[in-house]
Amino acid sequence: MSVDGDVQAQERGLYLPIYVDWRAKNGSGIAYFRRPPSDDYLIQTAAGDLGRPTRDLGDGWWWVE
Repeated sequence: MSVDGDVQAQERGLYLPIYVDWRAKNGSGIAYFRRPPSDDYLIQTAAGDLGRPTRDLGDGWWWVE
């Protein structure tokens, strides 16, 4: 399911990149958190982009953009 087959371990969970543009400046994906993330939690979604968990998908999974 990951765009490059990679799963990135984060400080508080896992991040799976779903989309990264051809210049690696923008990205989005899904993340799993054991506890809900804070509103200001940032995840590196591409080499030149940071994203936030924006939508709760249930069971600890979040959409990140």
